[in-house]
Amino acid sequence: MGRQIMVPIAASLVTVALAGWIVWETAVLSVEYVEIPIKGLPEEFDGFRIAQVSDTHGNRIDPAGREVKAIAEAEVDLIAATGDFVHRSHARGMRRILPFMEALVEIAPVYAVSGNHDHWTDWPYVAWRLSAAGATVLENSHVRIRRGDAQIILAGVSDPYTGHACLKRALPAQVDAVVVLLAHAPTWFEPWNAATAPANLNLVSLTLAGHTHGGQIKLPLVGAVTTASGRLFPPSHVEGLSREGVGWLYINRGLGQGDFGFRFGSRREVTIITLRRAE
Repeated sequence: MGRQIMVPIAASLVTVALAGWIVWETAVLSVEYVEIPIKGLPEEFDGFRIAQVSDTHGNRIDPAGREVKAIAEAEVDLIAATGDFVHRSHARGMRRILPFMEALVEIAPVYAVSGNHDHWTDWPYVAWRLSAAGATVLENSHVRIRRGDAQIILAGVSDPYTGHACLKRALPAQVDAVVVLLAHAPTWFEPWNAATAPANLNLVSLTLAGHTHGGQIKLPLVGAVTTASGRLFPPSHVEGLSREGVGWLYINRGLGQGDFGFRFGSRREVTIITLRRAE
């Protein structure tokens, strides 16, 4: 009789412990520090710091919370926000994230691009609210970031996953400086999409993307079950830094959740990227 009682008690304890761990994994923040060597980077930009945030999905983020504090303490020069500000037809999510975006603008210039959920919702409205908050929205366009006589090109494409991106329009007619590209999804870099990648992608030194949520749910020994693109058990292009041709790609795991309301093995992320001159 005692064993019959102990088994359900043990099962209940395991269930409670697992639920608590999932809650922790969903809430905890990981701040990733990455140094990336860039060939041709001007000496003036050696040590230039970019904070990347992505995929808030309309989740309320404390404007005085860990995310903002980490970015402020890093003394970044620029903040890249790589799309999916809202989630699937819920434009009201913008009201929840605006205090967070306004807090970021107080730290450093913020540049934003669209994600698939932003287009599925109301991208003109989302873009308007971002601009009103003080962010610069890049829609297949670019700006030049200057330090003294040196410069780099910061380009932004509209979401590649939904087919809104146009790299030709995003880049200047004459690419005469190092290019850092903001693109919500790493679509062009996935091996099965290589044939559709624009030829001028090889002019880009570093691409910052999100979209994947780092898989959001990872199983031991298996890894990511899927990504936001619907790829099952993806072998690559899930998160982190990878060498892609002549350039680099960094995929941020994001700050919010998609259709699944929890994370497991793929913690929310703020990335602090430092550009370094390649030897």
